[in-house]
Amino acid sequence: MNLSIQKVTGVAMLIAINIILGKISIGPAFAAVNFGFVALVLAGYLYGVKLTMLAAILANLLAFTIMGSGAFSFWFVIPAALAGATYGLLYQPSLLRIFMVNIVVVIGVSFLLNTSLIAYVYHLNYELLLTTRIFKMIASLIVQTIVTYVLLKHTAIINLKKQR
Repeated sequence: MNLSIQKVTGVAMLIAINIILGKISIGPAFAAVNFGFVALVLAGYLYGVKLTMLAAILANLLAFTIMGSGAFSFWFVIPAALAGATYGLLYQPSLLRIFMVNIVVVIGVSFLLNTSLIAYVYHLNYELLLTTRIFKMIASLIVQTIVTYVLLKHTAIINLKKQR
């Protein structure tokens, strides 16, 4: 991994954006969608798998440290790393890849893995959590797929990557 000042600065800015956008959500509480994923999508597109995974881990740790609430569990770093690595596959985006990456992150990582970890760490009923989180998963999948596609097909973002 060849790190330049430009890459380190870019990743640091995207980590800060991830933390800030992660606190902003739309929709009702049972189906709220936050926009922290936007920074990871951009990191994946600009920097690939390794740096995006690192950015997701650092953003997860910093978000808890700076704005955390509740008890910290190292288990939640695992889904952050997996989501970051998956978003890193957007380095060469296509409509199919955008759709598949969002399915893996939203359904596999966020809905199934995170729900399992929440149930395990906080001793809650897994099936009950799944039923309460299903609306959020559906809303997130739709919003994230559309936003990812629009973002990565935008001329300014394409030009940004060309300038690197």
